[in-house]
Amino acid sequence: MKKFLIIALIALLAVTGGMFAYAFTTATATIGVNAPESDFANITANASYAGPTATFGKFTGTWPAGKLFTVNPYTTLTGENYTGDLVITVYLINTGELIRQYHHLNLALQYTDNAGDMADEQSETQVLSLQNAQVLFTWTSGNGTSPFSVDVVGGGYRLHPFKTLTGGSYEPQVWCEVTQR
Repeated sequence: MKKFLIIALIALLAVTGGMFAYAFTTATATIGVNAPESDFANITANASYAGPTATFGKFTGTWPAGKLFTVNPYTTLTGENYTGDLVITVYLINTGELIRQYHHLNLALQYTDNAGDMADEQSETQVLSLQNAQVLFTWTSGNGTSPFSVDVVGGGYRLHPFKTLTGGSYEPQVWCEVTQR
């Protein structure tokens, strides 16, 4: 009786294993991909924003308030306002150079609308620093009036005492990226 039960169990495994292998090898999937037809935002850097200059060893200071980037959500083909949600990511991209010069560096950033009101969903000031070199702002369509901007609203820094010995000064390089959410 044991032999009969073992043979039946092996036959059952062979049949069900064969069905699984057949279904696995014959499965198909179709993935549709649509290419974007237009941009959904225009980003402009504010070339007139200037950080502190003429700093030297162990100098401490603050960042002046001002606009870093202007963000205009739009659709280029129709000229209408963009109706989707966006994620605005701001990066500090030269941290390797800055860490040699700055003991600490903090930039307080806000995402605001044309009236100066916070336009991101969290309505919070976010800190871009050497330890946190990326901040995210989330924007929902219809929240505020265009154009929007990434603004410096405060922050400070302190240089290392040996800055003058390392040959040159480094200013933070900030990058802004807008993606669909």
